[in-house]
Amino acid sequence: MQTIGSIETCYPTFTKSERKVADYILEHRKEGIEHITLAEFSSMLGVGEATIVRFCRKIDLKGFQELKFTLAVESTEANDPSEGKREDIKRNLINTIEMTDEMVSQKQIDLAVEMIRKAEDIYFFGIGTSGLSASMGEARLFRFGKRTKAVTDSHVQSMQASLCDENSLIITVSVSGETKDLIEAVSLAKEAGARIIVITNHIHSTLAKLGDCVLISYGKTNVVNAGTFSTMVSQMFLLDLVISGYAIRYIDDTAKPREKIARSVMNKIND
Repeated sequence: MQTIGSIETCYPTFTKSERKVADYILEHRKEGIEHITLAEFSSMLGVGEATIVRFCRKIDLKGFQELKFTLAVESTEANDPSEGKREDIKRNLINTIEMTDEMVSQKQIDLAVEMIRKAEDIYFFGIGTSGLSASMGEARLFRFGKRTKAVTDSHVQSMQASLCDENSLIITVSVSGETKDLIEAVSLAKEAGARIIVITNHIHSTLAKLGDCVLISYGKTNVVNAGTFSTMVSQMFLLDLVISGYAIRYIDDTAKPREKIARSVMNKIND
């Protein structure tokens, strides 16, 4: 626990504001801070972002990102991998869905459904593991007769965004809501007149501010070990709520293409 040790060793030299940062990290070392952005951490503690950066440098780290990374590494090393028992894993995923369900607004779900109905072209944007969720969203909605496309390459996202218009809908999936390439692409699409749905863990993120509709996903990320698997479960749950909601509410529009697609693949399914 080198970073924790450095914080405890340097504690007497911290200013009053820097001690707020130290106290939070020491008190919440089990939960970690890797799921929190710099802006959120600053707001939570009531200290400036510069104070947090200065705190990091006092313990010989370059900045907040390195602090989150080192704490995640040390937390992973401290935990015995054998502790990831079957019941714990199941409970974690169930808890992720339950928490997402509690946080999601039915008003936002209804808004997303209407945006899907009105859109002529729907693009799912995501990068990394969020790109996998975007691809699943495309496959699910495509079966109900909408023109959909998942775009997971940042260059193609920018190109596609530049061709959007008022009949386009971008469904953007991002854990942090601060991925630079996604922000640039979504900003381009918005300027072109497209409507934006954002699925993210962070309501105050830059992408969330760009969204016409925002759905908050849940799940702690671990950049060292588990990645964003639990958050992917949350993302998929939200996508299913919206897409199934559309399919049910507008069954007259979705039933026929769903039947056509089902018939088209029947002979490819083995008995």
